Amino acid sequence: MALRLPGYPAACHMMDLYDQLGAGYDVIIHWERRLARETPFYQEVFARHHVHRLLDVGCGTGWHARLFASWGIHVVGIDPSAAMLETAREVTQGLPVELRQAGFEDLAGMDAEAFEAVVCIGNTLPHAVTVEARMQALRGFLGRLRPGGVCVIQTLNYDQFAATRERFQPLAHGTVDGREQLLLRMFDFGPDTWQFNILRFTRTDSGWQFEHSEAPHLPVFGADLQRQLQDAGFTDVRLLGGFDRTPFDPATADMLLATATKPAG
Repeated sequence: MALRLPGYPAACHMMDLYDQLGAGYDVIIHWERRLARETPFYQEVFARHHVHRLLDVGCGTGWHARLFASWGIHVVGIDPSAAMLETAREVTQGLPVELRQAGFEDLAGMDAEAFEAVVCIGNTLPHAVTVEARMQALRGFLGRLRPGGVCVIQTLNYDQFAATRERFQPLAHGTVDGREQLLLRMFDFGPDTWQFNILRFTRTDSGWQFEHSEAPHLPVFGADLQRQLQDAGFTDVRLLGGFDRTPFDPATADMLLATATKPAG
């Protein structure tokens, strides 16, 4: 499918969202500022659970894996996107990070490995697009943890999106391969799954090139996630509204941040 917007002479292509974006995904995020804000939270959680090995599910371009590995944690990062992993290899070069092309459905095949922490952050969990797939993913997280290990999940606040019907997220601006880019993220709301879209505008010598990438999301609502984590076998499930540990308020929270523990025995 090809789209064309008035005033944008170059072609628009519908492509797999993450393989298409690759390193361009990092235009969306100011990593230095983000990681500085998140660091105290992760340091406290990982120290409390004595984390030496960590599984990063949906590791993307590898910036969280890089942060955790810089603390001496051995990180295994998995992601289904080859383009994301290519960037992650550059980002984590020289650090104790293993990267593998794998998704939620591959967790059960990692039976020989156990971790003190599993993280699924950066709005990864909504890509399990049925309730059955989500429960399989949550049980996979539990299965990869040692007894007493911790799982951390972070998503957008879908409760707020559902209430306000706000489709658009803030415009992102940056430079990729020497070319200026603008990225606009937006939702198309459906009865069950929502379509997540990224509109990417790249400045070229002849004007602006426009590309549209998309991926289905199954919204993650706070009350559902708490119940589903418990149904998967987790205990001590806590819902937070941010890395400052404020309780999750569906109406106002910046995000949904959940921690949960595998029973000790």
